[in-house]
Amino acid sequence: MSVNAMKIQKIILYLPQKGDNMLKIKETIASIRTFMKGEKRSDSFPPSGYTFNSMSANGLAFGMTTERAMRFSAVYAAIRLRSNTIASLPKTLYSISDNRRETAKDHPVYKLLKNKPNPFQNPFVFWNFINTCVDGWGNSFVLIKREVSATPKALIPIHPTQVMISVQAGKKYYNVYGTKYYDGIYSDEDMMHFYFYSIDGIKGVNPIEYNAGAIASGIGAQEFGNEYFENKGNIRAVIETEERINKDNAKKFLDNFEESKKYGNPLLTHGFKWKNITAQPDSSQMIESKTLSIQDVARIFMVPPHLLGDLSRSTFSNIEHQDIEFVKHYVRPTVKMYEQEIDRKLLFEDERNKTESKFNLDGLLRGDMSARAEYYQKAVLSGWMSRNEVRQMEYLNPIAGLDEMLYPGNENKINDKNEEE
Repeated sequence: MSVNAMKIQKIILYLPQKGDNMLKIKETIASIRTFMKGEKRSDSFPPSGYTFNSMSANGLAFGMTTERAMRFSAVYAAIRLRSNTIASLPKTLYSISDNRRETAKDHPVYKLLKNKPNPFQNPFVFWNFINTCVDGWGNSFVLIKREVSATPKALIPIHPTQVMISVQAGKKYYNVYGTKYYDGIYSDEDMMHFYFYSIDGIKGVNPIEYNAGAIASGIGAQEFGNEYFENKGNIRAVIETEERINKDNAKKFLDNFEESKKYGNPLLTHGFKWKNITAQPDSSQMIESKTLSIQDVARIFMVPPHLLGDLSRSTFSNIEHQDIEFVKHYVRPTVKMYEQEIDRKLLFEDERNKTESKFNLDGLLRGDMSARAEYYQKAVLSGWMSRNEVRQMEYLNPIAGLDEMLYPGNENKINDKNEEE
């Protein structure tokens, strides 16, 4: 096969498909032009979403977009839950010295994390949007606006559909387009890029596109139910007869049929019979299909099914363990991703060993009041937490005299015992 034939074959493979949005079409055309010129292509070719699998998909899975997927209640609930959880976590910046950690309240990054990331968003809205982009598009981008001294002064979220990534000479660059104020090419130092699973190490995988088939099954069950109830429980059918019907009898039947419909149920005469041509909801296992679709979405987004409203396998005893697993297997890796990118991009090199960002997970692992009380009691009486530290964890003000550590009366340090002898 000639070089030109190979190029043509590749171009056909990545041609825009029916239903694609204009942004993807423009992205594809730009990539094809670059490819035909023989220039070094960026990592964005093939464009996100134009893999062979997604192009060969059919039916509801074809052209699956994040906006369409989020109209399926399970996907919407999963993304909302994950984003709200991350957004609600306390975030702070610590300075580390002599094995002690203190809140770095005077640091500019602390103010961006704690108070005001940019002029138009509060921290909750900012992080909610950031995590929604990671879950919905696989990538999230934050432009770092800096002072003349290079100190960060604002964090501007950029929608992932408005960013293209390229790698040149071993460095990542971000081309921002379609915005009103922030278009341009930015280096890796000026753009925070958050993403989970990646197959190339450059950009994240879109979970909606990669799991379009499973999500489409849920949408199909939802649309089937909607159609059934919109028709007031009436299902599609045909009218058949084994008798020979002439034109006059057919006209009489249709007139009687239309007239009887006005009174509720149509009347079948002349030996006609009603025959269903669509499956009943029970025979098509609509409820079971919806349950399985919720479980598929829970598996994709690592969310316990009971948090999406599926209690089919939940009990009083295992719900708490599922919540802990959610924190352990989703929330903790997610905040680690955010913390490392924040430390790498917002802190100067000489600060990184002395300053670190932290998302506090203690609130998610608190448990009920009795469990926390038992935990604190053991911690204080075992001598590894002070009473004021307990008060701080419960958001209470410290009290003088409660900083001293307590030890069980039957335990002493060896050095102290030798001195008494």
